[in-house]
Order: sequence, then C-alpha cells, then structure tokens
Amino acid sequence: MDKDDHDKDYAPLPSHPSDVSSSHFRSSSTFSFSFSEDYYNLLNGRINSLTSTVDDLQNMVGGLQQSVDGLTSLLQQVLALQQALNSQFDMMFHSSPPPEK
Repeated sequence: MDKDDHDKDYAPLPSHPSDVSSSHFRSSSTFSFSFSEDYYNLLNGRINSLTSTVDDLQNMVGGLQQSVDGLTSLLQQVLALQQALNSQFDMMFHSSPPPEK
C-alpha cells in the first residue's frame, strides 16, 4: 500500500474529545465507525496509565543505576585492598633473605 492509499483509508486521530463527535474514520472502503467520547476517554486513560508506568520504570532504572554505581565503587575498593594485600604478602614471604656474613 503506498502513502496515498494509506492517507485515503486512515484519518488521523482527533486531538481533543470535542473533535471526536463529528469525526468518522475509515479503516477500509466499506467500513466506517464513529469515535465516541467514551472510547476516547478510555483510550486517553489507558495512555495516561501507560505513561505513568513508563515513568515508574524510569525511576526504577535510575535507582538500579545508582545501586550499580555503588557496587562498582565498592568493587573497586575491594580490588585495591586485594592488590595491597598481595603486595604485603609478596614482601613478607617472597623477599630474598638477608645476605649471610
């Protein structure tokens, strides 16, 4: 289906309920229906609910990112401590004995 055919068969959704009552949408050349205000309100409510869910997910992801950042910092500290302990171990047990007289 090319763009011209699509534009003939599908009208854009109205932006406000007052536009709905007089709007008719064609889904094919033989079928049309009215977009009622109740249906518009139902869809609008669902869109608002989805928007709220996406916002909640974004907040959750932000919290997870902060947790990951905290864990990354902690891991870096643990690795630095491990390197310091390895250095101490090497100095204590692998150093050459003092020369004999």
